[in-house]
Amino acid sequence: MSSILAVDGLQPNAGVVEIRRVHVLAQATPEVIVLACDLGRPQSLSAVRWLQCSAPDAQVVVVARDPSGALARQALNVGAAAFVAEQDADTTLAAAVRAVAAGLVCAPRVNRRLVAKPTFSHREKQVLGLLVTGLTNRQIAARLYLAESTVKTHVTSALRKLGVRSRQDAAAVLLDPAEGLLATALPAGDAAAPGLPATVRLAAPPPPTGATA
Repeated sequence: MSSILAVDGLQPNAGVVEIRRVHVLAQATPEVIVLACDLGRPQSLSAVRWLQCSAPDAQVVVVARDPSGALARQALNVGAAAFVAEQDADTTLAAAVRAVAAGLVCAPRVNRRLVAKPTFSHREKQVLGLLVTGLTNRQIAARLYLAESTVKTHVTSALRKLGVRSRQDAAAVLLDPAEGLLATALPAGDAAAPGLPATVRLAAPPPPTGATA
């Protein structure tokens, strides 16, 4: 990432550091931090939050692979100021850094639809409201008087809209205040679903994640 930025006349002040040494970036008071990570791992979203706490005045640009485009929304919702697809970093990273330094939010054009918060049907909200309590498809079907196959269809659709692959990840996203989905994705009155805490804390990010300032 440093070489890509250098080609465009942007010389990193602190170079590349492991996320565990992010305090070095905070001491350098950077305007922009470039975070290269694997958004398929929940820890990567935690890394964005961690950077915000450690260097609150810095804008975070996330560089990652996102074949479906669905993860860009999550990165921006947890606080990143820009998302750059790894395969396009050579031509777009410097522009994204300059954009966030100027106070803008930046995402690939192809991700604009996915950056917006997803909308759910009434039935999907009902299913999600029960899913976050830990119920299985069969149990949800019994509660809502639906066929289990119908519940599975609603769950599959909801996971796709949320950009996640598992029920556990869906619950984490839905109950995370940073995502802002409590009032729009769950039935009225179910924002704080019984059986689960109001927030889901993700594990601290592992050392492999790298950041550049």
